[in-house]
Amino acid sequence: MTGELMTQFFGAHTTQSTNQPTTKYEAINRRLPLRAWHHLRQTGLNPFVTMALLAGFLVLTANWQFFHQVLAVYPLAQNVGFVLSLALVLFALLLLVLLLTAYRYTLKPIGVLLLLVAAVTGYFADTYATVYDANMLQNALQTDTAEAHDLLNGWFILRVLVLGVLPSAWLIWQPLKQLSLKQAVLQRFAWLVGCVVLLAVLMGSQSGQYASFFREHKPLRSYALPLTPIYAMDKLASNALHAHKRAHVSIQDPAADAKQLSTPATRRPRLVVMVVGETARADHSPMNGYARNTLPQLSQTAGVTNFSHVTSCGTSTAYSVPCMFSYLGEQNYQVDDAGNYRNVLDTLHRLGINVLWRDNNSDSKGVMSQLPQDLYQSYRTDATNPVCHSNPYDECRDVGMLAGLDDYLKTTQAAAPRDVLIVLHQMGNHGPAYYKRYDAAFAKFNPVCQTNELADCAQHEIINGYDNALLATDDFLAKTIGWLKTHQQDYDVAMLYSSDHGESLGENNVYLHGLPKAFAPEAQRHVLAMMWRADSNTPSFAQPVAGDSQLSHDAITPTLLKLFDVHTRAAADTRFIQ
Repeated sequence: MTGELMTQFFGAHTTQSTNQPTTKYEAINRRLPLRAWHHLRQTGLNPFVTMALLAGFLVLTANWQFFHQVLAVYPLAQNVGFVLSLALVLFALLLLVLLLTAYRYTLKPIGVLLLLVAAVTGYFADTYATVYDANMLQNALQTDTAEAHDLLNGWFILRVLVLGVLPSAWLIWQPLKQLSLKQAVLQRFAWLVGCVVLLAVLMGSQSGQYASFFREHKPLRSYALPLTPIYAMDKLASNALHAHKRAHVSIQDPAADAKQLSTPATRRPRLVVMVVGETARADHSPMNGYARNTLPQLSQTAGVTNFSHVTSCGTSTAYSVPCMFSYLGEQNYQVDDAGNYRNVLDTLHRLGINVLWRDNNSDSKGVMSQLPQDLYQSYRTDATNPVCHSNPYDECRDVGMLAGLDDYLKTTQAAAPRDVLIVLHQMGNHGPAYYKRYDAAFAKFNPVCQTNELADCAQHEIINGYDNALLATDDFLAKTIGWLKTHQQDYDVAMLYSSDHGESLGENNVYLHGLPKAFAPEAQRHVLAMMWRADSNTPSFAQPVAGDSQLSHDAITPTLLKLFDVHTRAAADTRFIQ
C-alpha cells in the first residue's frame, strides 16, 4: 500500500510538472529510479555487495595516514601502479576478513565495530601518527578519564560522527537480501576465490615492490586501519584468556634467594625516593646539550649525576612502568606475563623495607598489585593532594605528592629505624595538552600551543609548552631533593629519577608516543634519567657510575636492590650505581 501511494504521488507530481513527458515510456523511465529504490528497500541489498561497499569505505576514509606513510617511501610519481595496487590489496584484505567473519546475524555488528574502530583510531593516526598495535591499545585502555579528556575535541567528535556513527546507522537501517543456503554458500565461495585471485594477481604483478614493502618497510603495515587495531584487540583478548587460565597458577618469584646483607640494626637507615617520570625525553635537557635551560634548578644542584644515554624499555606507560621494576629485563619482558612474576618492590617489602607508592598519574600499572593496598596512594584529587587548584584546569600537581611525608616517616619509624623506599609517579609532561601540565610561574617559553590538536599548531609552539612542563618537573625534583636534605642527618638519602618513555613533538609529522619499538624514533626511547645523593652521606652509599654510561631501564631494578644492600642472583650487573 505504501509503495502504491508513493508511486501515485510521484506519478501525479510528474504529470503536473512543467517538463511533462511526451510519451508513456518517458513517464515510466522517470519513475525507474524510484522503483529501483523501492525494490531495493523491499528485497534488500546483497550482503556480499554490502561487505564490498564497507571494505571500500574503510580503505578510503580510515587510511589517510597509511597512504601518507607509504608515499613517503614510495613517491607517487614513480610508483603510481604500486600505490593503486596497494589500495586494492588493502581492500581485498578487509573484504576477506568480512567474508570469513560476517554472516547473516554478525554482518551488521561486525560492520559497526569496524566503522567505529576505524573512525576513532583513524583520527589519532591522522592527527598524531599513532600506531594502534597491542601495546598502544593496552595503554589506551588503561587511560583514565582525565587523560582521555585531554585527547577529545570537536574535530574528534565530528570525525567519529561522520565516519563512524552515521555510516553505522545506515548499515543498521539498510535491509539485507535474504539468500538461500545454497545461494549464500556459492556466493561466499565465489567472493572468497575472487579476493584470493585479486591478491595473487596484484602481488604477483609487482612482486619486487611487495617484497620490499614486507621485508624492508614492515612499520608501514602498522598504519593499516582498521586491520591493525582489530588484530591488536584479538591479541589482547587472547592474552586476557591466557591470563585467566593462569589465574590459579602460583606467582613466580625470580628473587626468592634475595637477602639484605646489612640492615638499619648495623648501619644508618636509608631513605630513597624513586621518581617515575612521564614523557621526558633526554635531548630536551641542558645537561645533554639542549640550548634551553629547561632544568635550571637541577643544573645547579650539587650531587646530581645526569645519565645521558638511557633507553626506555618501551614507548608507553603501560609497558615501561612495570618493566622498570621487573627482574625479566627488556629482552625477556612481556607485558601480558608481567603479573605472573614478583617484582623488585615485592622483594624489598618482603625483606622488611618500607615501600610507599604515591601516584599523580593513572596508576602503578600493576607494579603494586601484589602488595597491601594501603601502600598505594592516589594523589589525583584534592582529597589527598593539596596542590590541585593552582591552575585554571584544577589539575593536581606532582609537587603535592610531597605533602605529609614527614608524618609518614614518623609513623613508620616509631618502633625502630627502617629503610624506606618512596616511589612518586608523575604526571610530568603527559601530552598532548602540555599547556595544562604547569602553573603560570613556569610559562617561560611562548607562544604555546593551547589545543590538543597538535597538528594545528606550529612546532615551536608545541615545543614551548613541552619545555615549560619540563620546568615544572625541574621544580618538583628540586623540591624532592630539598625534602630529602631535611632528613640526611638521620638517613642515608638518595633520589633516582627516570622517565617512562620519551615523546615525539612533530618530527616527521609524528606526535606523542607509543610507536612499536621496532621503528619508534629515538625521541620516544631516549629518556631523561638522573640521580642525586648528598655529599655528606656514607661514602660507600649510592656512588653513581659515569654519566655517559650506556644504560637502560634494565638498570633500575638492580640499582634499587643495591641501594638497600640486597643481593640476589636474579639481578643484572648493569646499574646506575657502583
